[in-house]
Amino acid sequence: MDRAVGQWLQASRLHAPLAERTVLELARVIQLWQGHPGGADGAPEAIRRSGLRARDRLVRHNLALVGHIWRTYHPRLSPEDSSTADALQEGALNLVRAAEKFDPAKGYRFSTYASFWIRRGLHQFEQRCRRTIHFPSDKAELVLRAQKLWDECRQKQGAAPSMQWLASQLSSPRLPLSGEGLQQLITLWQSTLTCALP
Repeated sequence: MDRAVGQWLQASRLHAPLAERTVLELARVIQLWQGHPGGADGAPEAIRRSGLRARDRLVRHNLALVGHIWRTYHPRLSPEDSSTADALQEGALNLVRAAEKFDPAKGYRFSTYASFWIRRGLHQFEQRCRRTIHFPSDKAELVLRAQKLWDECRQKQGAAPSMQWLASQLSSPRLPLSGEGLQQLITLWQSTLTCALP
């Protein structure tokens, strides 16, 4: 096993899972910070610090979930492969996002919600690694943002957004985008995928 991967997995198991009551308390503190009317960055310093501490604690005590999901759902990512450390890091970053977005009022357990985000991060990492044709990073980021926005709309509204709407949300003065242009970009992105990894 790659030494960095071994150390990462060992460190991830240092903190036991939290009691459900503690998870809910931490989630409320994080929501107070993330849902501040001035935005998370505009929250008063005391709220921001409390939110960051709560988020970091929630992440620290659920980090073993990243390793578990990696072993269960992504056996093709070999522990001897140096890119596996990057994959685990990607899963951990998505765990941070899950901690920031988690809303216990929706009835999900944090571990269930976080698992979705971690699998998504590992899947996106695997997609990036499976490319044989170079794809410009700014355009790859745009496609991934479009996929994320598409998923969020499907979850919230129960219907897929139009390509034109997605393009309007992602367009910028530096990179103006039409629905047709976004569709071509997504098609090109998909064409750069190789066959499934062995």
